[in-house]
Amino acid sequence: MTKAHDDSVPESLANLIERARSAQATDVHVDAAQGVAFRVASCIRRISRAAPAHEDIQRFVEVALERLPRARLDKLGIADTLYADDRVGALRVHVSRGLRGYRLAIRLLARAVPDLSTLRLPAIVASFGEYRYGLILLCGPSGSGKTTTAASLLQRANESSARHVVTFEAPIEHVLTWGTSVVTQYEVGRDVATYAHGIRGALRADPDIIFIGELSDDDAAAACLQAAESGHLVLGALDAPPDVPLALNRFIGLFPVDEQQRARNRLSDNLRAVLALRLVPASDGSGLRAAAEILLSNDAVRRMVRDGALHTLRSVLAANKKAGMQTLEMSLGDLVSAGDVDLEIARSIALYPEEIRP
Repeated sequence: MTKAHDDSVPESLANLIERARSAQATDVHVDAAQGVAFRVASCIRRISRAAPAHEDIQRFVEVALERLPRARLDKLGIADTLYADDRVGALRVHVSRGLRGYRLAIRLLARAVPDLSTLRLPAIVASFGEYRYGLILLCGPSGSGKTTTAASLLQRANESSARHVVTFEAPIEHVLTWGTSVVTQYEVGRDVATYAHGIRGALRADPDIIFIGELSDDDAAAACLQAAESGHLVLGALDAPPDVPLALNRFIGLFPVDEQQRARNRLSDNLRAVLALRLVPASDGSGLRAAAEILLSNDAVRRMVRDGALHTLRSVLAANKKAGMQTLEMSLGDLVSAGDVDLEIARSIALYPEEIRP
């Protein structure tokens, strides 16, 4: 959220962030003692310039962190927050305390929610926001585009339907204003204590769509399933490999062992789709392209999930391309065929590189 007061980012940091945006970087790493690095097209690049002065980094932390994240930093030595102003745009800021001062990991967020069409995802993904109930899992490693994809789906629903959209994030990365729909956004740790508390409370607030920004423990996963079982459309983000069977195993693994079979049954009944994402450097150096593994639930999928036979899901993905399903390797192969991604890069990212052929 944009700051209401007159504090601004120190000039050295503002210039650095502007330079990073010009270089199409996604992240900026700053350490007063070590230097500066950008992440560009998935690769870390050291920047041949001195890091901002310790005093400027200290000032940036004072400007960016409000009371609660500042208290976490003082107590725990780490803190996360969202900062935005007209010059630097929206930033997700991670601050950590080191022996020689603060270190920064800054994610450069889009200045506005991207239109879903600009993400170049398969057409079937656009239909996910039209579902009326059930669970959609958005999976992938950190920085794979899960939150951006969710925001674009929610914005599409916000503009095209009359529903109540509720989100839980830590922090809120994309602020959605009311369109045809009503939007309520909660920051976990500030507005609600935990994801689970927030989700269960939201069930009494007339929601239609619920977005959960991080499924990281059994309480959040159980609340997620409860919301889907209650007849709502739930989008849940899960840090996991961009592989549907591994991602579903990770979701089930959030529960204690003695509760996992019940979790499989509940997941089987409520799962609508899984979108597993991985961002890949474009062959022309123009940025990143999204590769996507997509699972759509059907009777066979529900049976495999219920029986714990998740390793057999790849055969379903590969055999149902006409229905909109695909493996990550099929997606990477399409990107290679279109000339968007180099074959060597695609194979280095794939879990099954031999399946990608020139």
